[in-house]
Amino acid sequence: MSEETAPTYRPAWPDPLSLSRDELAELGLILPGVAVLPVLHGRLEFAWMVRKAIEKLTPTALAVELPESLGEPIRRAVARLPLLSVIEYPDSAGRPLYLPIEPADALVEAVRRGHELGIPVHLVDRDVDQYPAIRDRLPDALAAESAGARSFLLTALAAAEHSPRVPEDDLREQTMAFHVATLARDQPRDAVILVVCGLHHARGVVRQLFQILGERHPPATPLRRVRRDGAVLHHLSESASREVLAELPFVNAAYERSRGTAPPSAQGPAHAATIVDLFTRTRQAPRVDPFRSAAPPEPPEDRPHATGRMGMLLALCQQARKTHRERTGEALRPGTLLQLLRYACRYAYLEGGLGPDLYQLVIAARGFADDNYAHEVWEVATHYPWQTSRPEFPPLDLSLRDLHDRVRTIRFHPKTLQRRHRLMRVIKPRPKERRPGEWAEHFDGDNLCSYPPEDLALEHYGAFLRKRTERLQSASQTVVEPFSTNLYDGVDVRETVRNWHSGTLYVRRELPSRGKPGAVVVIFEDEPLHVAEPRFPWHMTWQGEHDEEGDMALYATDPFARVVGPGIGRALYGGFLLTRPPGTMFGVWEDPYYHDARSKAERLLLAALDHTPERVVVYVSPTPPRPALRQLAQRMDRKIVHVPLGQLSPVTLKRLRVFHVLSDRAARASARAFIRD
Repeated sequence: MSEETAPTYRPAWPDPLSLSRDELAELGLILPGVAVLPVLHGRLEFAWMVRKAIEKLTPTALAVELPESLGEPIRRAVARLPLLSVIEYPDSAGRPLYLPIEPADALVEAVRRGHELGIPVHLVDRDVDQYPAIRDRLPDALAAESAGARSFLLTALAAAEHSPRVPEDDLREQTMAFHVATLARDQPRDAVILVVCGLHHARGVVRQLFQILGERHPPATPLRRVRRDGAVLHHLSESASREVLAELPFVNAAYERSRGTAPPSAQGPAHAATIVDLFTRTRQAPRVDPFRSAAPPEPPEDRPHATGRMGMLLALCQQARKTHRERTGEALRPGTLLQLLRYACRYAYLEGGLGPDLYQLVIAARGFADDNYAHEVWEVATHYPWQTSRPEFPPLDLSLRDLHDRVRTIRFHPKTLQRRHRLMRVIKPRPKERRPGEWAEHFDGDNLCSYPPEDLALEHYGAFLRKRTERLQSASQTVVEPFSTNLYDGVDVRETVRNWHSGTLYVRRELPSRGKPGAVVVIFEDEPLHVAEPRFPWHMTWQGEHDEEGDMALYATDPFARVVGPGIGRALYGGFLLTRPPGTMFGVWEDPYYHDARSKAERLLLAALDHTPERVVVYVSPTPPRPALRQLAQRMDRKIVHVPLGQLSPVTLKRLRVFHVLSDRAARASARAFIRD
């Protein structure tokens, strides 16, 4: 996806994340010359909230909850955004601590926006080594997009009042209040200082400020660390950026684009589409905060509907679907993405959230598609476009475990070994071409062959379909009747118990069925024989190589268009025909005897009726054959048994549908390194 069409973050219209001065006053966050804005760290919604608050309040200074001892490296890291940075500094015991700097963080946005607008930015937090990161659960930040910022903060601040506190909380709030009060005394009378601090500390900072500003004498200077030795600024490596960012790299990139000058109408596909409510399938109207006094204006007609975090997640899944189809040739069924997002949201709800995190989204992608698509979701979600191979600072490789121990791992098992990743660690990719087209050069002759493990799996599935059809035919020929003089094939216990009140014994009589299953035709997707741009242009008739294999005719996607190894092409069956014994079927696609066929599926069915040594042809397809073909089968003393495709396991069918074509038999020796059995 190009940067011109890449998604951009926008909340719903009218903006629910915008706070006015009156709303902050109703929340008790306005003091003389001071406005306090509570935020959640590392959340996209609050970065947007900070940006809008600066626009509305036009503060003369910004006080940010970041340690003053790290002021210089923080300012340098913010100045190089959108390139990512991480600050490394030792604690009192000499152990390294890390502070990543990313765009979609409220505190980083406050520092960055202040520098862009020329507003003085002051870092006012206390420098502490070990601070507990586990708190009581607060409402998910995603709720602010629907309930509105004022309603969210009203609920979240009340919940934060009941959170457990540690001694460092009081010290940090006293230090922040001291810095803000000192700044307020030096500001003009009508000036406003905007304090951006964590939601857990907002009420405490307001109480401390109220007490300090009410005193006539200056507050006592608290003892604190004002300088941190050993702080080093690093460039965050590309592999580390996939793991350690608080928000997904995809989300960070969308927010970074929203800071540009692109108009709302040029936001890309995620916002040009119409997103529906994930649970009601209806278009979602903008929600109105009940605490706002004035009715919101009508949205412009050209305003896009897919907005907010869920709009970005939909764009993420759409981009992964596109890449998945390009790499595998498989298309997800209509409606899969909405069902996937519904499941991911329900999964998140069970774990105390509203919107899914990366782990929950990948698990949902695996469940509704497969490991290949789940891997594509991971790739898209963790890709950050602004990278450099020659940073001005030394790069640093971080793992999520270097920051905290709340890590969950998932392993991908894709069918083709393109690149296998753990969620938190990159695994060595498979061999690549030394130059474009090197592997395709192996297809230089007519000695094409198949991959034996796939042939074996296909023969086993054909035998399964024959036995299944034989059982169904036998069951249809079974007659249950009251016992008279002959037990026939035994007592029918079910019918006897059902009629126990009559005292009659029922027996089962199996009538002989005429003919056994022979040829097997499996149709995944039908296609007309003559079409301008066929989806399945490759036609082939293969003879079995030994007595354990039968003959096969097929139509499929072009295997030479997707080369996955030296002389190894990957394709997708549209349909295939299996018949035995081997060496009896030739030139199905060239034989003029089948010219009456209207589609490729009918041509395979006509060939099956012609070549099967048995009376019954098993025909697996989404739709039954037309009556004219059944009448033709009767004239040939054949019978077509239709098996609906939906009655068979979709997992097994999906695995069998992918196959590989090798340039010659010598390629079979190295094929295992590029094909997963």
